[in-house]
Amino acid sequence: YILPIFAMQYFMGTLVQLKNTALFRVALLPIVPWLAWRAVSALDLSCGIHEKAQANAIFVSHIMMLSARTAVWAMAQEPYIRDNVPASVPTAFWNAWDLLLNSRGIGWNWSRGIPTAKPSFETNSRIRFLVHAAMRAFFYGLAFDAFTEATCSFSPNLGSWRGDSILNYSLPLVPRYLRALKILYLSVWLTYFALHWAYYCLAIVCIVIFYQHPSQWPPLFDRPWLSTSLTDFWGRRWHQMFRFPLVSLGGVLSARLFGRPGGVLGTFLISGIFHVIELRAVGRGGSATVQIGFFVLNGVGMLLEQAWAKKTGRRVGGVWGWIWTFSWMTLLGLPVVDEWARVGRFAVDRFPGGAKPTMALL
Repeated sequence: YILPIFAMQYFMGTLVQLKNTALFRVALLPIVPWLAWRAVSALDLSCGIHEKAQANAIFVSHIMMLSARTAVWAMAQEPYIRDNVPASVPTAFWNAWDLLLNSRGIGWNWSRGIPTAKPSFETNSRIRFLVHAAMRAFFYGLAFDAFTEATCSFSPNLGSWRGDSILNYSLPLVPRYLRALKILYLSVWLTYFALHWAYYCLAIVCIVIFYQHPSQWPPLFDRPWLSTSLTDFWGRRWHQMFRFPLVSLGGVLSARLFGRPGGVLGTFLISGIFHVIELRAVGRGGSATVQIGFFVLNGVGMLLEQAWAKKTGRRVGGVWGWIWTFSWMTLLGLPVVDEWARVGRFAVDRFPGGAKPTMALL
């Protein structure tokens, strides 16, 4: 079920580098979503075990993004070029591996406009970078585990597939929401650590097996806690791994129909749909309104910032911009994290065999 999907993506990644392949790519496009649907419909990576249902969410999210990127390649109007050198057929076959694993397009002509954070540690030595990446992976993996344990400590069911609300209605109003805010911020940090952990593990694999260069693995985030506007947060400081397919599939068409506001909202709408499908792959439902609303309203917030700048001649920023950004994100984030908690999103095996290194250290 899975190998045909990767084979088709690899083939499409080869074709998109070659001239005069547009019609062929478009003709092949329907095969990819069909293969993806067949795989996610037939495979249950949890093997019917509730505690392992998160494996389905991870699997579905990867298949969706794989399909989205392949769709973008199928509709590309110009050949993709790596390192400013047009590809021959043999080169295109080799470059396709890099294209499959290079979500931000570093070194490719299609990545223009996708920001990358400047690394604090720069080296051309693969050995030195691998040591650095291994240390980072260890730290972020441990932090992910610790913050997940801290989140689940608020209620026995938060760490189980049964789930629980982050709002404890037996508490008075103020303590109830203070407790919910603690869980919210712990959840944000564990997400940050989890993505970093996965990123550096993947970097190690890609540099060792596919001989990628360390420069292709700049920092995933650019200190998002320093964001002074929603535009700053989503456009630069949060990870940009999915930016290209989301903008290409949701933003470009919407912008053509409804202008720049449509492009912004279309991109966030596609992102919301992506996260809804991922959440529901756990098998316990989840509110589409809450998930999609979070992303679309963040798009609305960015448009409000643009309107403010146009009206006043000043961009949103500074201390008041920081307060605005995280007040807006907190207000919208509470119901999202509550949905995560209710469907058992925190009941995830962080390491093989259900290992919990934080608890072992304690």
